[in-house]
Amino acid sequence: MGCGCGCNDNGSNESKEVKYSECPKCGSTAKSVPHDVLNSLVKKELQKQILDNDYYICLNPDCENVYIDETKESVFKLADLKKPIWFKKGSEPKIACYCNNITYDQVKKAVRELGLKDWKDIVLNYKEKAICMCEKLNPTGECCSDNFYKLVNKVLVKEGKPPVSFSSGSCCG
Repeated sequence: MGCGCGCNDNGSNESKEVKYSECPKCGSTAKSVPHDVLNSLVKKELQKQILDNDYYICLNPDCENVYIDETKESVFKLADLKKPIWFKKGSEPKIACYCNNITYDQVKKAVRELGLKDWKDIVLNYKEKAICMCEKLNPTGECCSDNFYKLVNKVLVKEGKPPVSFSSGSCCG
């Protein structure tokens, strides 16, 4: 049984074919993303511009391009999106969990002040219920747990505490 984001309990995304392209602006690697991601993140007034093509996310933090279609004709920039992209320079607030809209600052506070270390415990500290739909809500279309736990461990180490172990690639805690 999976968490609902498209990954398996063993943390693999084997069923998804990952394709790569190149960003037309910066030349950096761009990784394929599911169409559902664009539908959830592109501003409503721009959604008619989403083509029925494969789309890719530019992985360069310094590039303003976020989503590029396979023809490189359709491009969405940070300003075209409803939410910031955590790894893009200048994106604020930095979001650690897109499904539950939990920011980096909220994670840091929960770890530092409340001693929380687990994804679900941190999310439930701020939300009534934890949801996991990373395949639709995370800008990369992948689970956020690797990024989430790297942040938790960064705070723990800074506080002089041992990092938590987590299964790399596992979804949502």
